[in-house]
Amino acid sequence: MEGDQTMARNRAMKVVEVMTRNPLSMTPSETVGQADELMAENRIRQLPVVDGSTLVGIITDRDIRSFLDGGSLLVPDARARALATEIKEVMSTDPLTLSPDDDLQEALELLIEEKIGGIPVMDQAEGLVGIVTYVDVLRCFLDFLREEA
Repeated sequence: MEGDQTMARNRAMKVVEVMTRNPLSMTPSETVGQADELMAENRIRQLPVVDGSTLVGIITDRDIRSFLDGGSLLVPDARARALATEIKEVMSTDPLTLSPDDDLQEALELLIEEKIGGIPVMDQAEGLVGIVTYVDVLRCFLDFLREEA
């Protein structure tokens, strides 16, 4: 019976309980090179793109790899120009978002169904307050398994 209560508690978890708070973000005018460097330095795979407090997009390591994978980019000048491209030219616009009070189950379903690595968390008053990534969810699950052991 105790296990059933634990599972019920976990199903009712909210996004705010597992999200990465105050995530790193970029502006649309920053460059692909800057985004690539920030992701590499911080070992992350996605960055919300904000204009003031408005979420305007998201850029991922896949977006950058795909953009830089052109054969012509082997030429040093072409690669330098590509790295200087503004994020707004490469980012995904209109990303899915969650609210801090959304059920964690909804976030998991979106991550799985959409095959994405992270979803920005937006608060109506504060704007971008977090991001929920598959790593956040795995960390939560690992904590749950450790509690059960």
